[in-house]
Parts: sequence; C-alpha cells; structure tokens
Amino acid sequence: MAVFGLSIGIALLVILNAVSLAYHEAARAPLKEIGADITVQRPGNVPEELSGAVFPCSAVTIRRDEIERIGKVHGVRGTGTALLLWVFEPNRAWIVLGIERENPIGPSILRNFVTEGRYLAAGKPEALVEAAYARQFGIKPGDAVSIAGRSFPVVGLIDASHAAKIAVANLYLPLPEAQAIAAASKPLQAVSPFALGDVNLLFIRADQEKINSVASALKGILGDKVAVATPNSFLKLLGSFFAVSDKFTLVASLIAVLIAVLIAFKTMAGNVAERAREIGVLKAVGWTHRNVTLQLLAESVIQCFIAGILGLLIAYAAALALGFMTVNIPIPWEMSPTPHFLPGGGATLYKTLRLPVHIPASLALFAVLLSVVIGGLTGALLSSHISKIKPSEVLRHE
Repeated sequence: MAVFGLSIGIALLVILNAVSLAYHEAARAPLKEIGADITVQRPGNVPEELSGAVFPCSAVTIRRDEIERIGKVHGVRGTGTALLLWVFEPNRAWIVLGIERENPIGPSILRNFVTEGRYLAAGKPEALVEAAYARQFGIKPGDAVSIAGRSFPVVGLIDASHAAKIAVANLYLPLPEAQAIAAASKPLQAVSPFALGDVNLLFIRADQEKINSVASALKGILGDKVAVATPNSFLKLLGSFFAVSDKFTLVASLIAVLIAVLIAFKTMAGNVAERAREIGVLKAVGWTHRNVTLQLLAESVIQCFIAGILGLLIAYAAALALGFMTVNIPIPWEMSPTPHFLPGGGATLYKTLRLPVHIPASLALFAVLLSVVIGGLTGALLSSHISKIKPSEVLRHE
C-alpha cells in the first residue's frame, strides 16, 4: 500500500510539472519558428485612405535610432526587422512583407519553405509569392508583378501554411525595396512619417531569464502603447488556467506529495505495529534500538525508491498519452493583420501543434531523490514507535 500510494503521488508530481513545462514550451512555438523570443509593433492610426501603400493600424513606424537603442538593452542577443504593408492597386490588394535576406531572426526563415523556383538573390529587386495566392491569381515563377508603380520579377513561391503564422503576407520583397515603396507613399507618410532604414516589425532574441526585463525596457524606449509579444503573452491567450499554471502546479504538487507521505507513514507505522513480535525478538537476542531502526530505515528507503521508479514509469506512460493531444495557440490579428474586407480578413489564425510533453532528466532525478528522502524521513519518524516496543512485554503477550 505504501509503495502504491507513494508511486501515485510521485507520478502526479512528475506529470503535473511535465504538462506545465509542455504548455510553456508550446507558448514559445509561434516566436521560436521565426527565431525570436519577443516581437515588437507600434500601433497607430487607421489609414486615411486605402490607396497605394499604407501601414496596418497595428504596425506603424519604428525608427532606426530606436532599433539601435533596443540592440544595446541588457539581455538582447540580436534583432531582426521587417516591413509589413498593405498595397491597394486598382484591381488587386496585396499584403507585402519586406524581409531581411539572411538574418536568422525574423521572417527570412521563409527560405526553408520555397516550393517552386528559388529564394531571393542578394541585391536584386525580386519577389516571392505565397503559393495559395499564386494559384488563386495564376502567378508563377518567371512572371512579373506590379506593386506601387514598380515591377518585380517573381523568382519563387512560398508555402506559408507551414511557416510561422506571425507576419504572413502574399508577397515578399527584399527589405530595402519595401522601404523604398513605403518612403514614397504619401498616404503612409500622412499617418506615420517613415524614412529609409525604418521598419514596423521588430523581432528580438533575448536571454531566456531576461525576457521580461527586456520587454519592460522596450516600453521605456518605444512608449507604453507599444505592443510587445512574449511567450507569456501566448500563454495568457491559452486561458487564465494556463496563465497561473506555475502556481497551480506548485500547489497541486505539494498536495500530491503530502498525501503520498501521509499514506506511506500510516502504512509503515501499521507495519511496525504488526511486526512488534519480530522487533521484540530481535531486541531480545541482542539487537540494539539503533540496529532495529537502521534495518527498518533501510526497508523504508528501498520501498520508497521502488515507489519512485514505479511512479516515474506511470508518469512516462501518461506523458506518452498526453503527447497525442493538440493545442491551438491563437495568433492575435495585430501580429498578422489582413484587411477585414478581404476574404478571410479578420479571421483568427491558430498555430496548431502537438503538446510537447516530455519529462526532463532533472525532473526524473528529483522525483527519485524525493522518494528516497521521503523513505528516510518516514523511517526516522518511526524510530520513536520502535523505541516503545519492550521485548519483555511482547514475549509475555505471546
């Protein structure tokens, strides 16, 4: 009974912490896919007119000097930039994303999702088109597309359905080309002054333990209204339960361990009472109180060690089963804005993935060590019961 009760308690402790870690890891997935830990946007005013190139209201100018200041913030390991535009032509609307060609932080990771043609060449005014959009309008590599009075040859198609859901577009240009389009747009400049070298999307890679402090520093540089997305932001989008999962996990784990300890102690105390005759005989033939205590302590530690191993096996089985669950992480419209009047515009995007439940070696080792400690404490607490057993009384009753 002691082994079974403790094994269940250890299994609950391990699986609760493993699930908590899994949801934290899942919350990092949308940002991890673009090589970032933080994304930054500055919300602004709605475009006065939907003609030519304009900014989405959720992402207006972030100046080059602000980016340089952010790069010097303690905990920032690197930055990536992009420029998201809505371009309204007489017969078509484009969502255009200007991307850095090589930066591992940001949307340049799209190079891994080219399905036809090739990726952007260095220093050339070329374009990539999202594959579904290309099929809809009959665009293929080798064609040319006209954007804001400029023509760009299409060199490849990208399957964005397998890419990050953040900052998706249907046309991808080299960042300098997109910046030139933005700088030349009067409707855009009327809403948010823009200079060559400025952007409106910023991606930051930061030290994991510094993410929150970096996010706070960003508000000091860009203002309180800046939109900063971190893994905690996505965790909150999963619901209030997961937002407080750390506290819940701690409380539930403590309760599980406490119940397991009580079960183990009660069961072993009962065993000591049942073995009173055996203990009395051992004392009668010369065993000291210390000898008997060490014997029962060793038995207690071994039983609890076995319980810990059994609990781990139960937890591994539960983790395997939970690993088949899927979790849908909502991507806020502001992080991938599309005009509401376009097909699918305003619809919530989701990043769907399997719940990455795994048991870290450190957690498994902690569970086994905790089991051994519980065994040692239980055995030590039982020493007072053992000291009360008198050989003469036990043998007289026998």
